[in-house]
Amino acid sequence: MKPGAAVKGYLLCCSPRSGSTMLCDLLRQTGLAGAPESLFRSDDVAGYADAWGVADSIDSIDEWGGDYVAAARRHGTAETGCFGMRIMWRDMPGFLDRLAGLFPDGRDAPARLLRAFGIEQFVHLSRMDKVAEAVSLVIARQSGLWHRNADGSERERGKPHEQPRYDHAAIAAELEVLHDEALGWNSWFAANDISPLVVTYEELADSPSQQLTRVLNLLGIAAVEMPQPGTAKLANDINIEWSERFRSETTIARGGVSITTTPCASN
Repeated sequence: MKPGAAVKGYLLCCSPRSGSTMLCDLLRQTGLAGAPESLFRSDDVAGYADAWGVADSIDSIDEWGGDYVAAARRHGTAETGCFGMRIMWRDMPGFLDRLAGLFPDGRDAPARLLRAFGIEQFVHLSRMDKVAEAVSLVIARQSGLWHRNADGSERERGKPHEQPRYDHAAIAAELEVLHDEALGWNSWFAANDISPLVVTYEELADSPSQQLTRVLNLLGIAAVEMPQPGTAKLANDINIEWSERFRSETTIARGGVSITTTPCASN
């Protein structure tokens, strides 16, 4: 399928540890909403290009061209007639800059997304509890475990297991990044007059079928037999303990973090 062909599409606008893997799985399992993945994450571009047979068309992970876009569109559509893609804010500016170079006739970013991928709808997947989100990120980075399957088996591991250790500074740093990502998405939506469908991690964890239905309704897809989530929640007592400890040591100011008490020594 060539860029510009008539196909409805959507963009999942996400931040890390916001439930996007679960939502992507559910959408893919319907067999009607494409195969949303992080097709333009820098770490993954080379692997995708090789798998799709277009490795020769990219100069670097940040300099993909029309062949990569066409292959990404085919992959994200998965013969369903509906293109889906996930992207984190940290990858969005570079992605849009490259897209502007490939589609200079587009008047703005939404027009270029429509031209390249048929993207007409936007879903903003966020997490209300940013401290819990930051804690989840730190634990994942330390332990190496990013996702479990629904049966409890490991799905994605970045490194050999390491026992996580409380790190106030690391949580604070991740929290700052998450605040910046939320600001980035909200500012971009406002600048482009986009009113996305907002789905929170908390809502998705509590009622995955209901939130999936909301997204499908947005896409004009009729009700389907609801698939079961393919991932299991990783949060446990450690996440709760760290979140409570961090809050007790910190005043969370709007737009940033200011330390008001001396953090306890790591244990």
